[in-house]
Amino acid sequence: MRTAWLSALTLTSLLFGCAQESAPPSDAGESAAESAAVAEADLEALLATADLKRGQTLFLQCRACHSLKAGEPNKVGPNLYGMFGRKAGLAPGFAYSPALTDADVIWTPEALDAWLLRPSEFLPGNRMVFIGVKKAADRANLIAYLQKATSDNSE
Repeated sequence: MRTAWLSALTLTSLLFGCAQESAPPSDAGESAAESAAVAEADLEALLATADLKRGQTLFLQCRACHSLKAGEPNKVGPNLYGMFGRKAGLAPGFAYSPALTDADVIWTPEALDAWLLRPSEFLPGNRMVFIGVKKAADRANLIAYLQKATSDNSE
C-alpha cells in the first residue's frame, strides 16, 4: 500500500511540475536589452543564495527524463553531465531535434534559466515536453543544483 501511495505522489509531483504556468510578461516600457540585464542581475543574486536541497527536490520532476552523472545512460532526454559550457544538442549518443542541433546556444546559467522558464518559447520546435518553471527562485535553485551535480566536483 505504501508503494502505491509513493508512486501516486511521484506521478502527482511530475504532473504538477509539468503544468506550471509561464511568468507574466515584463513591463511594456522596458526594452529587451534592459529586461535581459535585469534578469541576469536577478539570476546572479538568486544563484548566490540558492538552496541546493530545494534544487535537488525540484530535480525530482526532471529525473524521469534526465540523468546527471558521467557514464549514466540517456533517457527520454539526454544525460546532463557536463552540460554547462557545452553547445546545445551535443550530448553524446542522444538524438536531438533539429531545433536543438541547429541552435546557437551554449548552456550557461542564463541560457538554462530562459530554457527552464518556457522551453517551447526559448527554442521553438524542440521536443522537450515540459511547460517550464514559473518561479525565478526555483529556477535558480535548480540551476545551482545542476551546476554541482553535473560537474566533476559533484558529490
